[in-house]
Amino acid sequence: MANFVLVVDPDSERREAFFRKAVMQIEPVPGLTCGAVSSGNFKAIWAAGERAPLASLSDDQGAALLIGDAIVDDGSRVDALRLRLLWNDLDSQSAPFDGYHAAVVYDARQGLLAGADLIGMFPFYWWAANGVLLAGSSPELFRLHAAFTRRVDREGLVAILMTMHSVAGRTLFDGVHRLKAGHMLRFSPDVAAEEREQYRLPVSDRYQDLPFTAQVELLHESLMDSTRRHVSLDESCALSLSGGRDSRLLAGLLSRRGDNVCAVTFGKSDDVEMNCAMAVARTSGFGQQLLPLEMDENGECGMRHARWLHCTTGFNSIFHWGSASRLREAPARLVTGYGMDATVGGSHLTWAYDKSSRSMSFDNFFASINAYGFAESVLCRLIRGNDAADLVEHGKATIRHIYESYSDVESQRAWCFDLHHRQRFHIGNSPWLLSYGSWPVQPATDRGVLEVAGGLPMSTVAERRAQDEMIRRFYPRLAQLPLDRN
Repeated sequence: MANFVLVVDPDSERREAFFRKAVMQIEPVPGLTCGAVSSGNFKAIWAAGERAPLASLSDDQGAALLIGDAIVDDGSRVDALRLRLLWNDLDSQSAPFDGYHAAVVYDARQGLLAGADLIGMFPFYWWAANGVLLAGSSPELFRLHAAFTRRVDREGLVAILMTMHSVAGRTLFDGVHRLKAGHMLRFSPDVAAEEREQYRLPVSDRYQDLPFTAQVELLHESLMDSTRRHVSLDESCALSLSGGRDSRLLAGLLSRRGDNVCAVTFGKSDDVEMNCAMAVARTSGFGQQLLPLEMDENGECGMRHARWLHCTTGFNSIFHWGSASRLREAPARLVTGYGMDATVGGSHLTWAYDKSSRSMSFDNFFASINAYGFAESVLCRLIRGNDAADLVEHGKATIRHIYESYSDVESQRAWCFDLHHRQRFHIGNSPWLLSYGSWPVQPATDRGVLEVAGGLPMSTVAERRAQDEMIRRFYPRLAQLPLDRN
């Protein structure tokens, strides 16, 4: 896990008072390594796993902080110095990086630039007012700054209750935003903080006229290329291996590495998932570690999740608060299939489909995501004030606007919304929690994979059609093994 918080504040006494308090609370779990970097009005502190990839620098000109893997086209990793050179002014048009990361550059004369991975899985929150900026992987410590005022964002609350995740960057705190996916944060004391789009999901019809076999080959080639760029051959890696399709496909892609791969499976030895995973590991020639899941009998994991993520991501996978420390004995990089069921499996495209009318629509899609939250009629009774119904109506209208902004094609709207919301928040919980033990590597959210998948028709990716065909065609031995369907 890598938890960080930073401030830009011209009041040195107030800035230092904030950090004296924050440094005492920066560790969400024990056993992390802490550090700090500062320059002028800027200061950042962090608590991270001992093996987490982290780089920083500071001098009279400013500072830079990079947490995670920021990967450029040739597969090389950016360090703090190169990050500062690429983001050398507030109007920087540098291409976005692949890899799971958060990055910050501060220039004493210009201000601050910050960004995260392509679909924003790494949590990045910010607040700015009166020349002060607070940012970090959680909004929890913002309250320790003397200039910060805690007020409930009622629109943010309604959206969270409606969907069980943040919508449009709104949170429980008024004025606190989660950085939008594909956006950079730009801040200068003389100019209001703003988010600027850097990357947009590449939906198109580029590959729709190709035969199904050619589409599958393209998708597989993009995954092979992504795996080569994201997983170094020079070091061993762990594979988070369940009995399902996503990690099975990754096992096939990684099988050429042989002894350099160790499979890690969470659960008990007699679980159905465990038995399926053991068969995949054995067939792939991987060693395997079986890690028990921590039971949260006292609710401690849930309380940590609520405290540090403020309910903006739902409560999926909260057991990883207890189990991530077990990864300390595994290799430093953990290859995961998070996001793969959506990017190449089209797992939630059919949420927009209505069988009776044989049509795709926002109303069908909204009904599916709202099933995880509170119904509109219930919310109108739960929310205090005479404007409750207006808040609920406005919340749904905001979701509709975001959904329709992605494309004119209904299936592409569903694909983009799912990646930017359910995958980013619900599925995206796990990488941040697991990063405490081993750093997550996510080949499925590489820009090359997204470009191919975004150019395929729904009939190719939906219902795991292309994904199943890849496993059958390229990894037939793995296709023959029992499959855990969760």
